[in-house]
Amino acid sequence: MRLRDTATGYGWISIVLHWLGAVLLLVVWFLGNSTQASQAENAPAVAMHTSVAVLASLALIGRIFWRIFEHHPGPQPSQRGWSFTLGKFLHTALLLAISIMLISGPVMTWSSGAAIQVFEFALPSPIGMHPELRTFMHAVHVNSALFIAYGVIVHVAGVFKHIIFNRDGTFDKMMVPANLSEPTSRKSSQ
Repeated sequence: MRLRDTATGYGWISIVLHWLGAVLLLVVWFLGNSTQASQAENAPAVAMHTSVAVLASLALIGRIFWRIFEHHPGPQPSQRGWSFTLGKFLHTALLLAISIMLISGPVMTWSSGAAIQVFEFALPSPIGMHPELRTFMHAVHVNSALFIAYGVIVHVAGVFKHIIFNRDGTFDKMMVPANLSEPTSRKSSQ
Protein backbone atom coordinates (compact mmCIF):
# COMPACT_ATOMS: atom_id res chain seq x y z
CA MET A 1 0.00 0.00 0.00
CA ARG A 2 1.51 3.32 -1.14
CA LEU A 3 1.29 5.90 1.69
CA ARG A 4 3.72 8.51 0.38
CA ASP A 5 3.61 10.47 -2.88
CA THR A 6 5.75 9.50 -5.84
CA ALA A 7 7.37 11.67 -8.49
CA THR A 8 4.13 11.81 -10.49
CA GLY A 9 1.35 10.61 -8.16
CA TYR A 10 -0.25 10.81 -4.74
CA GLY A 11 -0.15 8.25 -1.95
CA TRP A 12 -2.92 7.39 0.50
CA ILE A 13 -1.93 10.10 2.99
CA SER A 14 -2.31 12.86 0.39
CA ILE A 15 -5.53 11.37 -0.95
CA VAL A 16 -7.16 11.05 2.48
CA LEU A 17 -6.00 14.52 3.58
CA HIS A 18 -7.32 16.03 0.32
CA TRP A 19 -10.82 14.56 0.61
CA LEU A 20 -11.03 15.02 4.39
CA GLY A 21 -9.96 18.65 3.94
CA ALA A 22 -12.57 19.16 1.20
CA VAL A 23 -15.38 17.82 3.39
CA LEU A 24 -14.23 19.79 6.46
CA LEU A 25 -13.96 23.02 4.46
CA LEU A 26 -17.51 22.56 3.14
CA VAL A 27 -18.87 21.96 6.64
CA VAL A 28 -16.99 24.91 8.16
CA TRP A 29 -17.96 27.14 5.22
CA PHE A 30 -21.64 26.19 5.61
CA LEU A 31 -21.52 26.82 9.36
CA GLY A 32 -19.69 30.12 8.78
CA ASN A 33 -22.38 31.29 6.38
CA SER A 34 -25.00 30.51 9.02
CA THR A 35 -23.39 33.15 11.28
CA GLN A 36 -24.88 35.91 9.11
CA ALA A 37 -28.19 35.84 11.02
CA SER A 38 -29.33 38.60 13.36
CA GLN A 39 -27.16 39.38 16.39
CA ALA A 40 -29.49 37.57 18.83
CA GLU A 41 -29.46 34.39 16.73
CA ASN A 42 -25.77 34.71 15.85
CA ALA A 43 -24.11 33.42 19.07
CA PRO A 44 -25.05 29.72 18.75
CA ALA A 45 -24.11 29.68 15.05
CA VAL A 46 -20.74 31.33 15.74
CA ALA A 47 -20.08 28.88 18.60
CA MET A 48 -20.80 25.89 16.34
CA HIS A 49 -18.74 27.31 13.45
CA THR A 50 -15.82 28.03 15.80
CA SER A 51 -15.97 24.64 17.54
CA VAL A 52 -16.01 22.68 14.31
CA ALA A 53 -13.36 24.95 12.75
CA VAL A 54 -10.98 24.37 15.66
CA LEU A 55 -11.38 20.61 15.33
CA ALA A 56 -11.07 20.79 11.54
CA SER A 57 -7.93 22.89 11.87
CA LEU A 58 -6.00 19.87 13.12
CA ALA A 59 -6.59 17.98 9.86
CA LEU A 60 -6.14 21.12 7.74
CA ILE A 61 -2.82 21.96 9.40
CA GLY A 62 -1.77 18.37 8.79
CA ARG A 63 -2.70 18.72 5.11
CA ILE A 64 -0.75 21.97 4.76
CA PHE A 65 2.39 20.62 6.42
CA TRP A 66 2.16 17.34 4.50
CA ARG A 67 2.15 19.25 1.21
CA ILE A 68 5.03 21.50 2.34
CA PHE A 69 7.25 18.56 3.26
CA GLU A 70 6.07 16.04 0.69
CA HIS A 71 5.94 18.54 -2.20
CA HIS A 72 3.55 18.50 -5.13
CA PRO A 73 4.04 15.52 -7.46
CA GLY A 74 5.25 16.36 -10.92
CA PRO A 75 3.20 15.88 -14.07
CA GLN A 76 2.56 12.66 -15.88
CA PRO A 77 3.71 12.78 -19.52
CA SER A 78 0.22 13.79 -20.70
CA GLN A 79 -0.05 16.61 -18.14
CA ARG A 80 2.80 18.89 -19.08
CA GLY A 81 2.21 22.51 -19.98
CA TRP A 82 0.61 25.69 -18.70
CA SER A 83 -2.47 23.97 -17.24
CA PHE A 84 -0.36 21.78 -14.94
CA THR A 85 1.55 24.85 -13.74
CA LEU A 86 -1.72 26.75 -13.23
CA GLY A 87 -3.23 23.83 -11.30
CA LYS A 88 -0.16 23.56 -9.08
CA PHE A 89 -0.30 27.33 -8.44
CA LEU A 90 -4.02 27.12 -7.57
CA HIS A 91 -3.40 24.26 -5.13
CA THR A 92 -0.68 26.28 -3.42
CA ALA A 93 -2.86 29.42 -3.33
CA LEU A 94 -5.75 27.45 -1.79
CA LEU A 95 -3.48 26.02 0.91
CA LEU A 96 -2.17 29.53 1.61
CA ALA A 97 -5.74 30.86 1.90
CA ILE A 98 -6.61 28.03 4.29
CA SER A 99 -3.54 28.94 6.36
CA ILE A 100 -4.71 32.56 6.48
CA MET A 101 -8.17 31.42 7.62
CA LEU A 102 -6.61 29.32 10.39
CA ILE A 103 -4.80 32.42 11.68
CA SER A 104 -7.39 35.14 11.02
CA GLY A 105 -10.26 33.28 12.71
CA PRO A 106 -8.69 32.98 16.16
CA VAL A 107 -7.07 36.45 16.00
CA MET A 108 -10.43 37.94 14.99
CA THR A 109 -12.17 36.32 17.96
CA TRP A 110 -9.46 37.11 20.46
CA SER A 111 -9.12 40.73 19.31
CA SER A 112 -12.80 41.20 20.13
CA GLY A 113 -11.85 40.33 23.72
CA ALA A 114 -13.72 37.02 23.58
CA ALA A 115 -12.54 33.52 24.28
CA ILE A 116 -12.60 30.89 21.56
CA GLN A 117 -15.32 28.45 22.51
CA VAL A 118 -14.66 24.85 21.51
CA PHE A 119 -17.94 23.24 22.54
CA GLU A 120 -17.78 23.54 26.36
CA PHE A 121 -14.08 24.47 26.56
CA ALA A 122 -12.84 28.08 26.30
CA LEU A 123 -9.49 29.38 25.06
CA PRO A 124 -9.21 32.86 26.62
CA SER A 125 -7.92 35.79 24.64
CA PRO A 126 -4.19 36.38 25.11
CA ILE A 127 -4.37 39.81 23.45
CA GLY A 128 -7.48 41.51 24.81
CA MET A 129 -9.80 43.82 22.93
CA HIS A 130 -8.48 45.55 19.78
CA PRO A 131 -11.43 46.72 17.65
CA GLU A 132 -9.33 47.83 14.68
CA LEU A 133 -7.47 44.51 14.56
CA ARG A 134 -10.78 42.65 14.86
CA THR A 135 -12.25 44.60 11.93
CA PHE A 136 -9.15 43.96 9.81
CA MET A 137 -9.06 40.23 10.67
CA HIS A 138 -12.76 39.90 9.92
CA ALA A 139 -12.17 41.37 6.44
CA VAL A 140 -9.19 39.03 5.91
CA HIS A 141 -11.24 36.03 7.07
CA VAL A 142 -14.22 36.84 4.83
CA ASN A 143 -12.07 37.60 1.78
CA SER A 144 -10.01 34.44 2.27
CA ALA A 145 -13.24 32.44 2.43
CA LEU A 146 -14.39 34.04 -0.82
CA PHE A 147 -11.05 33.28 -2.46
CA ILE A 148 -11.33 29.64 -1.36
CA ALA A 149 -14.90 29.42 -2.70
CA TYR A 150 -13.90 30.82 -6.11
CA GLY A 151 -10.69 28.78 -6.12
CA VAL A 152 -12.64 25.58 -5.48
CA ILE A 153 -14.95 26.44 -8.40
CA VAL A 154 -11.92 26.84 -10.68
CA HIS A 155 -10.40 23.64 -9.25
CA VAL A 156 -13.58 21.63 -9.93
CA ALA A 157 -13.80 23.12 -13.44
CA GLY A 158 -10.24 21.89 -14.00
CA VAL A 159 -11.23 18.44 -12.78
CA PHE A 160 -14.10 18.33 -15.29
CA LYS A 161 -11.72 19.54 -18.02
CA HIS A 162 -9.42 16.61 -17.29
CA ILE A 163 -12.27 14.09 -17.08
CA ILE A 164 -14.24 15.21 -20.14
CA PHE A 165 -11.69 16.70 -22.55
CA ASN A 166 -8.16 15.59 -21.65
CA ARG A 167 -8.96 12.09 -20.36
CA ASP A 168 -5.42 11.97 -19.04
CA GLY A 169 -5.93 10.23 -15.69
CA THR A 170 -5.47 13.37 -13.60
CA PHE A 171 -8.64 12.73 -11.58
CA ASP A 172 -7.54 9.15 -10.99
CA LYS A 173 -4.39 10.47 -9.26
CA MET A 174 -6.59 11.79 -6.43
CA MET A 175 -8.67 8.62 -6.18
CA VAL A 176 -6.12 5.80 -6.46
CA PRO A 177 -2.63 5.84 -4.93
CA ALA A 178 0.46 5.97 -7.11
CA ASN A 179 1.91 2.74 -8.43
CA LEU A 180 3.85 0.76 -5.83
CA SER A 181 6.70 0.23 -8.28
CA GLU A 182 7.33 3.96 -8.60
CA PRO A 183 9.90 5.23 -6.08
CA THR A 184 8.90 7.70 -3.41
CA SER A 185 10.27 11.13 -4.16
CA ARG A 186 10.13 13.78 -1.44
CA LYS A 187 11.42 16.49 -3.77
CA SER A 188 9.77 15.35 -6.96
CA SER A 189 8.57 18.68 -8.29
CA GLN A 190 9.13 21.73 -6.20
